[in-house]
Amino acid sequence: MSRPSALDHAALDDKRLIPSCPADRDAVRQQLERILAHPHFKHSKRYPNLFRHIVESSLEGGGHLKERTLGVDVFGRDADYDTNEDPVVRITAGEIRKRIAQYYHEPGHEGELRIDLPPGSYAPEFHLPAETSATETNRHANGSASSGRTVDRKSYARRPLAFALIAVFIAAAAVGTARVKAWVSPRPIDDFWAPVLESSSAALVCIGEPNALQAQKTAQSPKPVEFSVSDHIYDGDRITFSDANALFRLASLLGSHGKFARLQTSTGTSLTDLRQGPVVLIAGLDNEWTMRVAQSLRYRVGFSPHFAWIEDRNNASRQDWSVDFSQKYSQLTQDYAIVSRFSDPTTGQPVVIAAGLGENGTIAAGEFLTDAREMQDATRDAPKNWRGQNVEFVLATQVIEEKSGRPRVLASYYW
Repeated sequence: MSRPSALDHAALDDKRLIPSCPADRDAVRQQLERILAHPHFKHSKRYPNLFRHIVESSLEGGGHLKERTLGVDVFGRDADYDTNEDPVVRITAGEIRKRIAQYYHEPGHEGELRIDLPPGSYAPEFHLPAETSATETNRHANGSASSGRTVDRKSYARRPLAFALIAVFIAAAAVGTARVKAWVSPRPIDDFWAPVLESSSAALVCIGEPNALQAQKTAQSPKPVEFSVSDHIYDGDRITFSDANALFRLASLLGSHGKFARLQTSTGTSLTDLRQGPVVLIAGLDNEWTMRVAQSLRYRVGFSPHFAWIEDRNNASRQDWSVDFSQKYSQLTQDYAIVSRFSDPTTGQPVVIAAGLGENGTIAAGEFLTDAREMQDATRDAPKNWRGQNVEFVLATQVIEEKSGRPRVLASYYW
């Protein structure tokens, strides 16, 4: 009797493959590498590392994997780290499940061995491709004795319902990840965000906080100012709509990639906070950290009491990318912004800046950073190795009836 093939080790009632021999394990490993080579995985480090570790542990009989163990072994966390404060394993596993669903939902993968990571578990499951199962079903139904097994016809009668439920699940996943797919597929936007998304640390999103009362009181008195409750309620912790708009877009992008992030205002952020992981700075003049961190960049925000402009360190006299703050807002026709992604030499962390001169510029910057087509157009003539470089863009947006238009790239700089 010939030895059963690798696919003959499935339990016929659910098409599961139990990789109990070297040939089976090789088949799983080959499929794993095929999945990890797909664009949904290959532009990341976190997702392949966790996925490979889970699969290899299962193939080697590693037993039940726990969240804390994975956090220590895969992401280098301390043995006693708080999984509620740092849910990197859960978030990454959730993103892996989404990307697995995307992979198998695409045409051409129907006949491949399937590797699944069931919700709520870190134990992978391996399933035979549909074509192979159908072949086996016919062979066993015809009384073939090659495997010495019998067919449970009741289990096959239940399969249409199971397939229907799986189809519903995949359809729901496709709807839920349609927006994600638009972001993870085009390479330029992946390349731009790679340093932030691939970091094992949570990202800090630092948003601007205009607070005229606090600035006025602080300027009037060199001593620490004690605010009343009403001061804090009515004049503290304010953010503008434009900053909130950019925050919403960027938070959606980070969340769709399974990137855990925490939000702080600029006045509540310290240098120590900036050193803990990747940083996203939203807004310009009302975000003190944007103004400080961007001082070393070629393009930065210059300002006077009633005038702001994009300053070019290589052409200091240039001030045509500017906004006159004394003009009526209803008459504003153009706004500008800088978008940067660079490694901050002070903190050693990747930093992304989305800063407009006015609110329309910040909205345009947020749109640019989350739109795959805009990023693709902007990097069409970029250096081939720009993924590993720092990059800056100067944007403009037309303002019509106090609403911003699409972002336009005026200048770019790689170093």
